[in-house]
Amino acid sequence: MKYFLIISAIFFTSNEIFASNPPDTMWTKTFGGTNIDIGHSVEQTSDVGFVITGYTRSFGSQTGRRVWLIRTNSTGDMLWQNTYGGSNDDEGYDVKQTSDGGFIIAGHTKSFGAGGMDVFLIKTDSLGNQEWTRTFGGPQDDEGYSVVQTSDDGYLVAGVTSSFGAGGRDIYLVRTNSMGNTIWTKTLGGLSSDGAWSIVQTSDGGYALAGWTFSHGPGPIGNAWLVKIDTAGNQQWHSWFGGTGVDRAHEVKQTSDGGYILTGYTSSSGAGLDDMLLVRTDSLGNLIWSKTFGGSGRDYGQSVIQTDVDGGFLVAGYTLSFGAGNEDMWLVRVDVNGNLVWQKTLGGSSADVAYSIQQTLDGGFIVAGYTLSFGAGVHDVWLVKIAPTGTLVSNPEISVSDFKIYQNYPNPFNPSTTISFDIPTSSYVQLVIYNMLGQKVRTLVNQKLQHGSHNATWDGTTDTGSQVPSGVYLYKLKSDNFSETKKMILMK
Repeated sequence: MKYFLIISAIFFTSNEIFASNPPDTMWTKTFGGTNIDIGHSVEQTSDVGFVITGYTRSFGSQTGRRVWLIRTNSTGDMLWQNTYGGSNDDEGYDVKQTSDGGFIIAGHTKSFGAGGMDVFLIKTDSLGNQEWTRTFGGPQDDEGYSVVQTSDDGYLVAGVTSSFGAGGRDIYLVRTNSMGNTIWTKTLGGLSSDGAWSIVQTSDGGYALAGWTFSHGPGPIGNAWLVKIDTAGNQQWHSWFGGTGVDRAHEVKQTSDGGYILTGYTSSSGAGLDDMLLVRTDSLGNLIWSKTFGGSGRDYGQSVIQTDVDGGFLVAGYTLSFGAGNEDMWLVRVDVNGNLVWQKTLGGSSADVAYSIQQTLDGGFIVAGYTLSFGAGVHDVWLVKIAPTGTLVSNPEISVSDFKIYQNYPNPFNPSTTISFDIPTSSYVQLVIYNMLGQKVRTLVNQKLQHGSHNATWDGTTDTGSQVPSGVYLYKLKSDNFSETKKMILMK
């Protein structure tokens, strides 16, 4: 699929009147020492605290960069921190809490592996103690930027490779089992440079990737790229976005209607040098709308979420067009059609950048990045909690009646059936199949999902791929304080 963007540019001026006032900042925290410390990714944990990964040059035994994992309570106070890596530069780019309460980190390492940079996968327990590490790659540079846990408790890492594939750089996918051992690897791309910064599991069990492509589109210096793959890593479709300038997609999320929202930046359109780019598509990657936001300087989108309160979107990044200093953290809130609701800058006289945002269970938001304006050293990890906006049904006040799991269809079935369910707010969800003895047969969903309607398909196999016999099976949905079980019949 090929698309040129007709982009609506929004230029902010100092006397702009916004449709709504931005929410207050509840608290901020900095973490770091006398050297450079960066936060790339933040996630709220099951106990409503937070976990952050990035890298540190202030702590650890080496002189270069070490992967850094920070665990905090719900008010941002550090509970523990740990570093991982060797004697060279190692970085963490994405962290997820795993189904056993531990954490998985994806990044890259120069300390270990086959050569250059290699994809670095680190598994820890709930206290940050390293359980195992794995490297993936060849003689050239290979990096991991995003990771998801799969329904069988394995992992899928997305990034970029210079060691394998069709072009100079290709999207690099590594699928592992629960111990990090390789199940398969895939490359996606053409004869030029292509890569992925973000991966998200989709409601059909596949995955969507966002990044860049030089192999497709009109841009001689690259376009934003959205790629849909199936559970085996095979490309189902792809779409590019942009013009003849530089266009990049830094993150993708699936929307509640089954489509996609991407953020990044563009120099093909907009008000300034680079502008924040926000693109919404349908479920097949066809363009619904696109917007740019920015001023006369450089402005970037790094992370995006769909908000629970109205189905609109909140983008985190940084701006050189507005704010108090050099670069400022920048939050841009839009409605479902991409129209501006409010914008907010955070920072001081130096550079302050947001790399990651998530909605929290209280309806607010958590943002992670780095600051040069505050803290102990040169760059410090910066964690910012933003107050809730609007009226949101959220823990602990959420009603279990707002969760719904429907009867599978078809039922009885052969060879496969679909289970549909609704969740009213972003929640950690498990959907598990059991036999009539109560033994687990298959885990279909085991991850944090955005609010909305979701579907999962069961093909009558176990987690290891074995076919199950005819009979009655149970499927159980668990999320927060909600749990419900239904029966279904497999007839062969």
